[in-house]
Amino acid sequence: MMTSTIGGLARNFWKMAGAGNDFLVFAGTATVGGREAETIRRLCRRGTGVGADGVLFVSEKETAAGARPEVRVDYFNADGGPARFCANGTRCAARFAVLRGLATDELVAHTGWGAIGATVRPDGNVTLRLPEPIALGGSVATFDPEGRQVEPRAASLTVGVPHLVVFCAGDVEVETLDVAALGPALRRHPDLPEGANVNFVSVRGGSRLAVRTYERGVEAETLSCGSGVVASAVVAGAERGQLSPVSVATRSGSALVVGFRLEGSLAHDVTLTGDARVVFEGLLKEEAL
Repeated sequence: MMTSTIGGLARNFWKMAGAGNDFLVFAGTATVGGREAETIRRLCRRGTGVGADGVLFVSEKETAAGARPEVRVDYFNADGGPARFCANGTRCAARFAVLRGLATDELVAHTGWGAIGATVRPDGNVTLRLPEPIALGGSVATFDPEGRQVEPRAASLTVGVPHLVVFCAGDVEVETLDVAALGPALRRHPDLPEGANVNFVSVRGGSRLAVRTYERGVEAETLSCGSGVVASAVVAGAERGQLSPVSVATRSGSALVVGFRLEGSLAHDVTLTGDARVVFEGLLKEEAL
């Protein structure tokens, strides 16, 4: 048996991607302290490591006879810190569980946010049924060093982790924004003590959005953020009249679909559908650590 490297796990891993978010996925539970967090940082570093937005640990969970299979999903950002939830990662974890024989195609994934139902389809797409309700929070001022590129107020809400939803101003398109300049100050907004992922949104016709996200824990723009897509769709439904289901284009070119039912400031029956692709299987070597 090979020596373990992260939290007691073997060196075998899968590289997976969900709508442009990429992950290293390990089978088993994890105990991550300072040493293991540093290992995660090295492995996620692009160029000198494997390269990823985060690391997932997936393990089988005991269930009562006849109950739907359940798995536990532990997620760590590229900076080595734990996060309660990653929507793109949870889709990948659900498909990993099915392909590894830990669960059937209808399962429950237990995350730091709560129990999430998942349906894994033969084509590799996965639908998540999120804990509810998702509540719209207040609004905070935006900071725009580039001039008036975004609306002066941003909506704050939690989809497992904190989010800001910032709409582009006037005829500005999200593709033209300097997210690297706008993102850091908003990610550390003084009104949000935990910080937040920052989602910049353009509204299209026909219940369609385009979203770009600056993610805390990665401290950069990522190609997609599933929980940020959900946050953006719910806010667009509540404030801009977008009707469910909402199709959301991400920077990766992949689209995610969000379903919801609004009752005032609460979103119920929230679902997220998108791809969960296996990129390759790997075996970590000492030089990578």
